[in-house]
Amino acid sequence: MNCPQCQTQNGPDASFCSRCGTQLATASAPADPGGPGGPGGPGGYGGPAGYPPAGGPAGYPPAGDQPPTGFPPGQYQPGTSGGFTQRSSLPPVNFDLSRLSTTDRIVAGATFVTMISLWLPWFTASYTLLGHTASSSISGTGDHGWLWLEFLLALALIAYLVARAAWDQLPFRLPFSHETLLIAATGLQFLLILIGFLAMPSADGLDGFSTGWGFGAFLALIASIVAAAPVIYPLVKSFLDSRNAARV
Repeated sequence: MNCPQCQTQNGPDASFCSRCGTQLATASAPADPGGPGGPGGPGGYGGPAGYPPAGGPAGYPPAGDQPPTGFPPGQYQPGTSGGFTQRSSLPPVNFDLSRLSTTDRIVAGATFVTMISLWLPWFTASYTLLGHTASSSISGTGDHGWLWLEFLLALALIAYLVARAAWDQLPFRLPFSHETLLIAATGLQFLLILIGFLAMPSADGLDGFSTGWGFGAFLALIASIVAAAPVIYPLVKSFLDSRNAARV
């Protein structure tokens, strides 16, 4: 131990400096492990003033257990994936074709054929020059771009009929009756197909150049008539019968 006054080296057990006689500080005793400075004492790591014991303070589970969440068992808790189920507002689907009448099935099938025929050859063109003939064809939507309206109409009509077969009661309300919707949709479909059928490209008076209808145009016209006939015919017949009855 060095003297704080003259820095003389003294023995470890010396109480006074051997040179100047200055009193030396005695070595401090090691802290009792169970005393105030020890790990198990009041100021240590395991006491009240230090870190909590391994089991944690009152109200917390032992180490390794999950802390309390404050939510009753079985309820949804933030950060967890259980206890919460998102339900759809739509009723369950139970597809049954028996919900469709014979007229509905005819309309759905004929409308599907009409929609497919839009991409088939509607018009043909041929050109003859020096004894050689060249021909080509074009689809309905290729010549009449507005026939895409007919495609959207047919797609919506088919989707509506599929929904009627999928649910016993539709999950949405219509502002008009089922019969009125079929009359309007099939009538408009027939009108669009008829206009496209009659609007055949012109040859513009060119020698050796001619145009005609392709099988796609005839298929679309026939299918649109089949779709509209079972819906519009009873309406027309009822109108004619009422007129005849009024005359009598």
